[in-house]
Amino acid sequence: MTLHRSKTPRTPGAAPATLRPDLPSRAGFDSDHPLATGLVGVEGPALGHLGDLEALWPDRLPDVLELDGGAAGPWHLALVAALAERRGVAPPQGALLHDPLALRHAAAAPAWSDRAALGLGADALCWAGRRLPGLRGARLRMPALSPEGMALTLRSGLALLAATARREKPEHLRAAACGIDIVMPADDEAARGWGAVLTTLWQELVAERHGPGFAARPDLIQYRHGASEIAPPDPDAAAQLRAALLRAEAEELPWPETDPSRPADTAPPLSEPDRAAALLAWRRQRDGNAVQKSLLALREAAKRGINVMGPSVACAKAGVTTGEWGTVMAGALPGTAAKPEPAPPSGVTFLLARPGLDARLPRALPSPAEARNRGIELRDTGPRRLPSDIVAAVLDDRPQALLLSLPSPQSAQMAIETLAELRRAGFGAMPALGLIEFQLDAPLEKALEAAGLPLKRARSFANGDFLQEIVNLVT
Repeated sequence: MTLHRSKTPRTPGAAPATLRPDLPSRAGFDSDHPLATGLVGVEGPALGHLGDLEALWPDRLPDVLELDGGAAGPWHLALVAALAERRGVAPPQGALLHDPLALRHAAAAPAWSDRAALGLGADALCWAGRRLPGLRGARLRMPALSPEGMALTLRSGLALLAATARREKPEHLRAAACGIDIVMPADDEAARGWGAVLTTLWQELVAERHGPGFAARPDLIQYRHGASEIAPPDPDAAAQLRAALLRAEAEELPWPETDPSRPADTAPPLSEPDRAAALLAWRRQRDGNAVQKSLLALREAAKRGINVMGPSVACAKAGVTTGEWGTVMAGALPGTAAKPEPAPPSGVTFLLARPGLDARLPRALPSPAEARNRGIELRDTGPRRLPSDIVAAVLDDRPQALLLSLPSPQSAQMAIETLAELRRAGFGAMPALGLIEFQLDAPLEKALEAAGLPLKRARSFANGDFLQEIVNLVT
């Protein structure tokens, strides 16, 4: 396996590397889980346990590392720490690329709530500051070089500090704040000017919200090579950013469009059947009692609000897998699912189904409250559903129409399987519509057409017309 090489400025004598595991690993799933089908080793290596990391770095750990682990980033950081400890070497310098609020818009979104995700991010931030000198626990990537993009990143950093303040003493909070930095997606005069404004504003906001005593941060901004498409800041730039931050914290700023996927840099080293066999062999050779004890300690820490990073390192040493860690965290932390409200007396009921591992919602989707105001009940099965899960939901809810959210090729393949299972269950006549959010290739488009699924690009809907257009298309 190879690492993705970073183009960031380098520490003299070091070769920075970015480790970005495949989507199942970033979402907290093992390679042999049904939702991982077709995604193992794509976009990066499968990182399921400590043995995978040892195979990835057989000789030595990188000197400088950026770890891009998605929802499971804290777990992968624990794996890195466990491997360094096992080999008796210093852990890498670098950073954990981890933005809990940005993750909700990503394919690898966690199963737990935003508040729980911020708590987990705070755990990684504080623990890294104490145990991994030279490795920052929260590197935040700006989604767009604009006042709105900067405001969204500011919101994430401030929310992480607030979550840390709920867990740590003031002196520890000040130390943790030094573990946060922000990636500016350009390096030119305009970007440097905005970076200076952002640094000053960050210092002001942290002092306003948490009191004095925080160190000045000349290294808050990490610049990436490239030109920006933004004008240098004007004298009112700080006021603009403050106003945008208020909108971001009120949930009034839309999240910018991002590239939904990255091509694989290398072919996966094992086929999925071989990978499943390797996982089975790993589980058989480890100490089962040690695994269960470490998972119980992890679950207890997560439920009681104790920092989970120490227990996660103990899990890594015992041989716990990424999927086992993710399952415990999803069961112990508060979730995101909300209980659906009863349908209006004479309304139209739609069931939104989200097959596959990609957890993103269609961007044009209205809120359930907006739908109810128009006499429509819009129910969501929740993310990461298998075809059998969706059929069971249809049997329970008996909706009048089915909306299939398709943000990735894997979700489209599972939509075809879902329709086949619905036909076998006697629901072949149910109106259905696929909401596409990726570039379809011709074979997959033909397969969806052969399955009898009409398609509509989610972003093609006008904001106020989504519900009526859906009603017209489906009925």
